[in-house]
Amino acid sequence: MGKYDTCMKEFLQNKDRFADLFNGCCFQGRQIIRAEDLREASENYVITDKGMPGKTRQKDTEIIRDVKMVLGSGMVLQVLAVESQSYIDYAMPVRCMGYDAAEYRRQLKERKQERRLLMNSEIRLKNPAVSMDETLSGILRSDRLHPVYTLCLYSGTEPWDGPRKLSDMMAFDPQNQNLQSLFEEYHLHLFCINEQHIFDAFHSDLKPLFQAMNCRNNKKKMIELMKDETYSHLNEDTWDAIAVMTDNAAMLQKKDLYKTKNQKEEFNMCQALQELMQDERNEGRIEGKIEDQKIVIRNMINRGYKTEDICAIAECGPAFVKEVETELALT
Repeated sequence: MGKYDTCMKEFLQNKDRFADLFNGCCFQGRQIIRAEDLREASENYVITDKGMPGKTRQKDTEIIRDVKMVLGSGMVLQVLAVESQSYIDYAMPVRCMGYDAAEYRRQLKERKQERRLLMNSEIRLKNPAVSMDETLSGILRSDRLHPVYTLCLYSGTEPWDGPRKLSDMMAFDPQNQNLQSLFEEYHLHLFCINEQHIFDAFHSDLKPLFQAMNCRNNKKKMIELMKDETYSHLNEDTWDAIAVMTDNAAMLQKKDLYKTKNQKEEFNMCQALQELMQDERNEGRIEGKIEDQKIVIRNMINRGYKTEDICAIAECGPAFVKEVETELALT
């Protein structure tokens, strides 16, 4: 997992943000999912390959979900999951469908373990309501699984040109529409941050994060965005997430310089960006002056000036002249 996916995964483990993500992406900001109804349930799935008869079993495969939570409403449970994606995966519908299937297999295995005691012969004699078919199936006819809803969050900068549903990956026979009508679709619940322009559907600190991410390649837009007072009072998690997702290492290194003096531990990204951009401009001016100086020294070297004369005219040291001579010899 890359740094962008790891960052987003950690950021979304907060229940308020997780609920806000689903509400903003799927329900236009309506508060359908409440953070207080969520409980963290991230886990890895191990898929066992039993192999073919007579052959040695292959190594188990581990499937890792990014963030998974259980939504509890009364006696009903729903499984919500997020897959963070920083690059275009052209197999994403199959991948997410595999994650969902692994969750259903996990639930089914758990249910069978719960029912095993009920299904043994001694209890079954006292419980004639359990049929032979239920015994063979390992679950009761009345058993139900918890539905799984997976959201794919794309944080990359390139436009998503990958499949958005399973049929986008299929090579159907154009001469046989009858078979195609039997195909069961799987839709990818995909949210591409770079396709959005307004983030008013989000009410947590996902909003300033997503807005900043959409200015990654546009300094003018970023400067304009930093006029928003929100960025003067960021919590540490949001500061770190913006710094990582916008590839701004300086903001991570100098974070403590921009801690506000109020009672809350907040950080002023507006001030930070202004100062960092001024530093970049100053560095650019210095680099420009050095390059101009090198051009003068090269001209003097080509005209046969002595080193001590070059140092006196260009106001530099012999080591710098030697450096320019070396560069000149390599060209």
